[in-house]
Amino acid sequence: MNRSQIPVRYAKALIANAKEQGILDSVRDDMEKFMGIIKSVPDLLQLLESPIIKPVKKLEVLSAIFSGKVQPLTLSFFKLAVDKNREEHLPGMARMYIDMYKEAKGIKIATLKTATAIDKGTRDELISMIRKTFNTEIELHEETDKELVGGFILQVEDQQLDASISGQLKKIKSELLVKK
Repeated sequence: MNRSQIPVRYAKALIANAKEQGILDSVRDDMEKFMGIIKSVPDLLQLLESPIIKPVKKLEVLSAIFSGKVQPLTLSFFKLAVDKNREEHLPGMARMYIDMYKEAKGIKIATLKTATAIDKGTRDELISMIRKTFNTEIELHEETDKELVGGFILQVEDQQLDASISGQLKKIKSELLVKK
């Protein structure tokens, strides 16, 4: 099997089982929890990728970390991946599950870049406006970039609105250079 197809196939199977059991949201939470632990404890990823460590030991570690904290389906999924020697693909499988979940739920990703962080009220207002405009649920990711000077850049999928001061200055500069 092509290595890049492994996470996709396993994630599809997991999402199908989660839908069947009516625990789609809970399993998404589990996958996000797994990804959070992988990011905060890099040793876990090294353990999963190590060909030296026996699968039984890997499963013991996963069970110790996640038992009682995730859905039984998620634990069974981890066990299946380890049993099939696919544990090194677990992070990819988790990412694919989350992506497939968002697609199934019609959730779009929006990225907002501002010179300074925005307050909760502004954030909620912006999310509401984007929801109405795109008629869908939105997951907003925020980034700060001091080079924007002021204003913002909003990107929703392949559409971008640049209302930053630096963007306006670049536009004016290019217009002035063209007129010479």
